[in-house]
Order: sequence, then structure tokens, then C-alpha cells
Amino acid sequence: MRVVVTRREALDSPDGINIFIVSLAQALSDLGHEVKIVVASLQSHAEYRRLLSPRLDLPIVALSRTPLTGLASAAAWLRAKWIIDRFRPDIVVHSEAVPLPLRGTIVQVVHNLELRSGRLAPVWRIIRRFSTKRCDCVVATTTELRDELARDLGMPRHQIALIPKCIDLQSYHGSDLAARERAILHSGTAPYKDPAATIRAFGALDDPSVGLYVAGDITQPAHAAVDALPDRLRSCVTLVGPADGQTVRMLHGRVRVVAFPTRYDTPVASATVMEAIASGTPIVGSSRLSRDVLVNDVNGLVVDTDPGAMSIAFRSLLNDDALWLRLSSGARRMSERFDGFRVARQYIELASAKSLRQLPSYRLRKRFR
Repeated sequence: MRVVVTRREALDSPDGINIFIVSLAQALSDLGHEVKIVVASLQSHAEYRRLLSPRLDLPIVALSRTPLTGLASAAAWLRAKWIIDRFRPDIVVHSEAVPLPLRGTIVQVVHNLELRSGRLAPVWRIIRRFSTKRCDCVVATTTELRDELARDLGMPRHQIALIPKCIDLQSYHGSDLAARERAILHSGTAPYKDPAATIRAFGALDDPSVGLYVAGDITQPAHAAVDALPDRLRSCVTLVGPADGQTVRMLHGRVRVVAFPTRYDTPVASATVMEAIASGTPIVGSSRLSRDVLVNDVNGLVVDTDPGAMSIAFRSLLNDDALWLRLSSGARRMSERFDGFRVARQYIELASAKSLRQLPSYRLRKRFR
């Protein structure tokens, strides 16, 4: 099949949607499909390769070298329509709303609802609803997101497919327990990922034999939280900065615990959580992570994000080998759900089903007309 995967944002940042796009495109290519990625912008192929570390040299069409907004964005995507239609795709997978009539089976993947808040909420709702009406299939990436999306769009829950994000499992190689470093990793420093919560919990742990890595842009809140630590703990913290993809994967497989005190309005499937799962690394995370990626006492511990509760969970996973081994094993079993090949086949199955009877949960075009 010919498959187009699109995004209205830049590709050269290591966020969860871009990790998904690259992983899905690689798996589809490995399965023998012809794939083209179409994105709004790509400033640097070198930076894209550094941050996302793709295995394959994927065909990418970038509409601009710089981010696009307003009329410039609209004009670029009208140009993209010509490029996509000329490719004659069998399936088009949108990772954000692209309200254009295109060839092939159109799949709208909804990764989050965060853009629905604020002054532009009504506009985003109109765009997403319009795009949804034009598509053949709607996919939510977590159970909670499917429930919220059904309410938001006024759609029956069973008409929204549930397919998780994916990662390239073969790129992750977690060490066994004996080779693990007594360390904690916090990956991502955006405000909703709350790196300061992990740093405060590290302070409450109060154990200089343990290291803490914080990967991502070095922000003022993260700096301030580190500065507030006692001297004997401050030296145990490494602010990694915006590391390349291979370094982040290495850290996920080297540490003993990964922390996610994440604050989502609607729980989503964070690709960084999946990276921990693929590495067999137990998670200490908030209840705002999707239950599809964090199950208490299966692949990690669900805790309140106050320093005391998180530090107790850290201590358990750092010191209790039996607990660590059990949760690590649970993570490796869970990782099979997010395998790029498995997820790629699910998208191909969507496109291959031709009749309304074959697609009772996905086909929307007739219902919305």
C-alpha cells in the first residue's frame, strides 16, 4: 500500500507525536509499504536525525523550513494536497486535523485534547469536527482519550477505534538489574511534565548514593528546584539538556527508575513513558498517566506527586530487587502492545476493510452527512 503520514507541526523535535510518526513510518516501510511523511516544517535534517535517531532514511516532504501560521500555512497545505494526491495514497494518517479532501482512506488520529482549552477552543473544536466529518476512521490513542473524544464530538464510543501510539521496540535495550545504575530519570521538562516535582522528591529521598538525570530543555523551574537541594544532593543531579535520541534511549535502559509526575487534563499515551516500558524500566507516575501505559503494581507504581509519596516509591524500587524484577518483567510484557509492527498492521487493517459491515466502529463519512 501507499501510505502518507502527516503533521501540521515541525518534525525536528523529539515529542511524542514525532516519535510515533517516525516509528510508524519505519514499521510500514519494513512491512513493504511505500511511505511518505508530509509535515509543515523541517528546519534541519541533521537535527531531526540527532533528536529522533531514525533507523531508516524516510522520505519526508517538508512544506517549509520555518514554522507556518495563518494564510501561509493554509497555502502550504493546499500545495500539500497536490503532492499527496499525486502520490495516490491508499491511506492517509493525520496526526492533527487537516481538513482537506484527499485521495485514499483518511484516518484521523487524536493524540490529545490539550488544544481545546483557552481562547481558541471553539476554533479548534470546529476544525477538528470538520476534519472528523471528512475522514473515514477516527483513532484515539488511549482509552481515556476515546471516552473524552466521544463526549466532545457527540459520537458513540464504539465508533472510535482504539490504537495506541507505537515505538520502534528494536531500538531499546534495557540492561539487566545487576548492570543498572542506582539512578532515576525524568524525561521532558515542559510544564505539564513537572520536572520540579521529581527533583523535590529526589530531595525528600535524601540519598547521595542515588543519581538523578533530567533530560530536556534546561528550564528555569528545573534549575530553581536543583538549586534548592542541599549541596550533598545537588552534585548528584545531571541536567542532560536536549539530548539526542540514542542518549535518551540509553538512559531509559540504564537507570533503575523513571519518574513521570505528569499533569494531563485527559490522560494520554506519552511516548517517553513507552520508552521506559520498552526498556523494562519500572515507572513512578501520577494517576494522570493513562492506565493503558501505567498499571499500578504491574509495570510501575501510581502515586500522588507530593515529594513524600514519590520518594517512598523511589526508595522501594531502588532497594527492593524482587519488586523491581517483577515490575520490569511486567513492563516488557506490556511493551508488545506498542510494537511498531503491531500498530502498523492495525492501521493497514483499517484501510483494507472496504464495507460498512467490516468497519462498524470506524466508518463515519455516511453517518455525519
